[in-house]
Amino acid sequence: MAGTSDAGHLLKTYECRGDLAAQSPMSHVAQVTTPTLILHGEDGDRCPVGQAEQWFAALRERNVPVRLVRYPGGSHLFLLNGRPSHRMDYNERIVQWLEQWIPVAGTPVSPS
Repeated sequence: MAGTSDAGHLLKTYECRGDLAAQSPMSHVAQVTTPTLILHGEDGDRCPVGQAEQWFAALRERNVPVRLVRYPGGSHLFLLNGRPSHRMDYNERIVQWLEQWIPVAGTPVSPS
């Protein structure tokens, strides 16, 4: 983030001191097994879409169930101030993802 985000240099200087590589999620991706849904505004300056793509690719390479959805024209806060169709889609995808991956009592989860 320190090298790609519009505010990453500030975080690096004032908040994330020490070993930045060790603080990166990419440094720990081999330990991730949780099914992961990534919903990302394409035009975000805080978290550029390349970060989402990198995380998606790393999880996919490790056979972690993962889905990446990109919202064209969406900023970092597209969930709050983006297109109504994007906000609605975001909410629907979360519900569908949770229904897919959280078992109903007594029912095993099966990836679909």
